[in-house]
Amino acid sequence: MRWIVVVFIIVTIGLGDTKEGFHIPRDLSYLHLKPMQKKRIRELLQNYRVVLKQLHEKEEKTEKELSKMFLQKRFNKQIFLEKNLALKKAIAQSEANFFARLHAILTPEQRKLFIKYLEEWEIE
Repeated sequence: MRWIVVVFIIVTIGLGDTKEGFHIPRDLSYLHLKPMQKKRIRELLQNYRVVLKQLHEKEEKTEKELSKMFLQKRFNKQIFLEKNLALKKAIAQSEANFFARLHAILTPEQRKLFIKYLEEWEIE
């Protein structure tokens, strides 16, 4: 038991000494936002959450449609492609809107910090 505690302390100290420190995904505290920025980003994230939910529902619907198409006697490659591309375009458009709004809120210095964690904000 003592060895587990010792190992835990060593790992904690080792991680604590890193220059950037520990980062929690989608945490923006490292940006040191001003109160007005926090308010605007909170509103942006609330709206984005609604958009993500809608995209998730659209993705599930599209997957069901594509599954049904695949089970049919004849496979229509063109319709499959159109439905798939429409979904991907909606996702890309939503990401672009989110990042454009976020870009307008952040200062140039904050953008430089944010870009390190940009990938965790992309829609999967």
